[in-house]
Amino acid sequence: MENSTYNFTPLSGYENFEATTQIIISEILRRKLPFEIIDANNNLLAVTFNNKEYIIHEGTISDANSLIAYWISNDKWMTRQFLKRRNIRQAKGVLLQRDYTAEQLGTIDFPAVVKPANTDHGIAVSTNIQTTDELQEAIKRAFQHADKVIVEEYFTGREYRFLVVDSQVRAIAYREPANISGDGKHTIRQLIELKNRGRGTDYRHPLLKITIDDEVLRHLKALGLNPDSILKPEEKVSLRKNSNLSTGGDSIDVTDDMPDFYKQVAIKAAQAGGLNIAGIDIIIQAIDRTPSTENYIVVELNAPAMLSMHDFPYIGKNRHVEKYVLDSILNSK
Repeated sequence: MENSTYNFTPLSGYENFEATTQIIISEILRRKLPFEIIDANNNLLAVTFNNKEYIIHEGTISDANSLIAYWISNDKWMTRQFLKRRNIRQAKGVLLQRDYTAEQLGTIDFPAVVKPANTDHGIAVSTNIQTTDELQEAIKRAFQHADKVIVEEYFTGREYRFLVVDSQVRAIAYREPANISGDGKHTIRQLIELKNRGRGTDYRHPLLKITIDDEVLRHLKALGLNPDSILKPEEKVSLRKNSNLSTGGDSIDVTDDMPDFYKQVAIKAAQAGGLNIAGIDIIIQAIDRTPSTENYIVVELNAPAMLSMHDFPYIGKNRHVEKYVLDSILNSK
């Protein structure tokens, strides 16, 4: 198992807030600005600056982003239209409604990706689908969470989250899908339990616990493994393909390693959706390869930009991004 630098300590007195909200509150306290907790259960607060009041929801949702920009980013299919307008590369995809036809699916080649059109945190996302049976099951599962489902062609590479604030990239994290490394002794189930120590079950923690669900079982089965299998020492196994931290992924800071080419893509993507504060997800085949349009796709835009992955990564530096985000919010009126 890697030598993790993860060192999150909940903010005293505010432990029940989401980690991103805790980070913003800590910056508000550092600046000694007056603020009010409006609804703790909804991570809703108000801060006063220069005799003006600013409402902040979940740490980043505020007047810094317009309502229309938030709406665009909240709908994955709508996001695709705005990225297309700016000629930003994305995977070939189709939008399905419940009365979809087989002909629609015929336009997408395997391997494929299935995801609900308007959910987040990796809910019901299935990737690297290889067969028609797997595809139909993934679509069925996605429709349990949304009325519209997107099927896309699978693009190989690593997924990175770019935090863009006021047209500047402030941090970049490689979100590695949930994984474990063997020691020749413990079962996969036991290794998951060990790695889950210090992680949370909700967003009060930057890193969340790995759960053995259908997607994990599917990936283990494809490798000829099950939760009771014992891995060889240092044998590393990915437990799923989607890299969301909500499903047990690891955040690894790569801000200093990313070519400027992709930083500019992230900035352009944020601008395409009209977002001043945005988490831009980009899959890149290899960041050490000469940057090119063929080497990446933009996956989605996120107006609620999770800050905790950049301040408390599994491996890497604390980027203290809250100062840039709060500056953007306080300059939005």
